[in-house]
Amino acid sequence: MIKRLKGRYTIVVVTHNLAQAKRIADYAAFFWMKDKVGKLIEFGRCQSLFESPRDSLTAAYVTGRSG
Repeated sequence: MIKRLKGRYTIVVVTHNLAQAKRIADYAAFFWMKDKVGKLIEFGRCQSLFESPRDSLTAAYVTGRSG
């Protein structure tokens, strides 16, 4: 349903399920908590974020080495 509706609406999905994010998202954002403060680490096209992340923390998370 999300894939069908995303052509007409902006849909925001918050998930910890990386497979789901890769399957349905055009863009993704990676947030991380440090010292009880949430920070945006990286934002971009979903494929780029998962296949060639710019930040080492994002890379560690999407490969399962951290988080």
